[in-house]
Parts: sequence; C-alpha cells; structure tokens
Amino acid sequence: MRVARHLAAAATLVVVAGLDCHQTDTAAPVPRVAPTGPSARFYGALAPYGTWLDDAAYGWVWLPSPAIVGADFFPYMTGGRWLYTDAGWMFDSSYSWGWAPFHYGRWAFDAGVGWMWVPGDAWGPAWVDWRWNAGYVGWAPLPPRMVGVREEPRSHWLVVAAGDLTRPQLAGHIQPNELGQVVFADNAAHPAAHPGGRSGPPADVVGRPQPPVHLPPPPQSGELVRSHVAGDTVEHTPFVESKQAPAATAFPHNPPEFPLHTMRPHTTHAPVFDVPHGGGGHSRGGRRR
Repeated sequence: MRVARHLAAAATLVVVAGLDCHQTDTAAPVPRVAPTGPSARFYGALAPYGTWLDDAAYGWVWLPSPAIVGADFFPYMTGGRWLYTDAGWMFDSSYSWGWAPFHYGRWAFDAGVGWMWVPGDAWGPAWVDWRWNAGYVGWAPLPPRMVGVREEPRSHWLVVAAGDLTRPQLAGHIQPNELGQVVFADNAAHPAAHPGGRSGPPADVVGRPQPPVHLPPPPQSGELVRSHVAGDTVEHTPFVESKQAPAATAFPHNPPEFPLHTMRPHTTHAPVFDVPHGGGGHSRGGRRR
C-alpha cells in the first residue's frame, strides 16, 4: 500500500493497518518521535494546521489539513496571490502560517497522500519555476532535490492568461491543458535563475504594469522570518523558535483519510529548471518515486 511508505519510523504496524480498517481512538498510541533537521524548526508552528509524516524519501514532511485549505489545494495558488516586487514575483499568502511553506522548502505531490511540504532553511519569494508565452503565464512548485537522481526534475504546472496572474482568487482562472501548452513551446520565455528563486515575468507581460513593492533581502544569519506586506514594502519579522525539542506523532488522533488532496484538473506534469544552489529543501535519499 502506497501510504504505508510515508509512515516510516513514525508509525507502528497498528497505525498502518488502521488506514484500511477505520481505526478508532481506542487503538494503541503512535510512538513519539522527534523531527530532526529543518523540520524541527517548523514543527510547532505548523502542527496545528496539518499532519507531520516521516517520509521514506524526504524525511519529515508536512501536509496541510484539507479542512483548512480544501481537498483541491495547490501550493502557490490556494490561499494567496502573486505580488510584483522589485525582486520579482512573491507569493503573498493569506494564511497566518503561510510565511513558512511558501517561502522555505519545496513541495512534492504523491497521488496516494497529497501535497507534502519538505522543509528547508533558505528563504525565497516563491520556490517555483516560471514560463510565459503568447499571453499566458505558467508556474510550478519546485520539487525537492534528490541526491543521485539523473532525470530532469519534474513538477505540476498551472497556466493562466497573463492578465489573470495578479487576481486574488486564481482557482477559477486556470487554463485547460490544450491552451496551457503554449508556455512549453520552444520560443517560450524562461527566466534566469536568481538567488532565492526566480524573478518571473516582467510586469508588462501581465498587461497591467504596476509599481513594484519593495522586497528587502531577508537576514542571512540563518534565522527564520515571517514575511508580510506592509504598504509598499515587505517586512521580515524574526520568528521566535521554540527552545523545547518537538516530540511528534504521525497522527495526533485517528489516521486521516488519504489522499488529503487530489490533483486539480488542467495541470501539466512537465520538467522544471531547478535553482543551482542548495537550501530550498532537504533529502535523505537518492530514490525518486
């Protein structure tokens, strides 16, 4: 069973079996295990809003609760908007916890589980790849970087008419695949890599040039920051990390129903151009699934 791979050391066979037999609250408790690495820094901040799992390939990953984001959740589309800044496009999340998974780490989709966020320590305006052409703009979450994988990295793309990119509700404006394919043409524009992500399309491409919001660089000391828009600038506020080591369980109560999220229609599974530096996510294996 595909889901069982995501329980790894965090769950017992009792919990794995519970995914098929509708386990109740009387089941044996899941052993407590502590996340390590970047996951430990984000655990407490995100635990109330989703589920942490110890994944066999990516380590500790976080899945946002469908009760909060919906079953059709798609990172860098749901619960936010694209904001044009003097350093390119930034995803401005409307969720109180959005400062973490949309500016740190990477996203991976698994059909048996849903969208999984793989934590990382490097801040970026949005960890996505961009393409634009013939009046359309496409973007895709950058997947986790896997050590030893020779194939070209791939992710799921969304495409909108260029004039719709800045809309606060993008879900109703995603183009069908036959139109979205235009951004994969040989003559499509593709941005050069930038530290912390990519700049995305120029403002005039979206048809509504706008004064850019000022995006100052975040602190380089390794501290986590909450980023939010304040007038005509983005402010980075230090995130106060918990001094207590987190003790996580795979499922706080009953195992959730999998998959938590389903892939939206009108998405294209296509190659992405990965950033040439580390920090966007971590991996503990060379296996890609």
